[in-house]
Amino acid sequence: MNDSASERPEGVLGALLTPLRLPGRMVTDIETLSRAVLSLQKTTQRHLPSIDDRAGELVKQLDTLQASVNRLEVQVDQLMGLESTIEERMEDLRGDLNKRMMAVEHEVRAMRPPMDQMANDVQKVVKLLPDPNDGPLTRLKDTLSPSS
Repeated sequence: MNDSASERPEGVLGALLTPLRLPGRMVTDIETLSRAVLSLQKTTQRHLPSIDDRAGELVKQLDTLQASVNRLEVQVDQLMGLESTIEERMEDLRGDLNKRMMAVEHEVRAMRPPMDQMANDVQKVVKLLPDPNDGPLTRLKDTLSPSS
């Protein structure tokens, strides 16, 4: 009997046996499922130790990674503290430099008028000096030097 013939009821006998065929198919399906579950169980048992080993190795590596992350966090915290200290010091240095530059600017402003006065005085003195090309020394030099 093939599957298509067993699925079709043949007469009265077929109609009476139809309820019995359904549980038979269920038993066949259950047997197929149980074989598949047993096969899966064997495959799982074969691969499970390997997965356990890999998982254990991953846990060890995660512990190592966590320790590295913890060390990095400590170093980052230290760097953040250093950054804050450096920023404070830089701010202090900027303030000090600003004060000093303002003091220098004030001193330069205070020195400018006397320097301008000295420049004017030097110009007046230069104007009062005799012309170096004309004077008693130049005439004496001309007199004493042989003519060419």
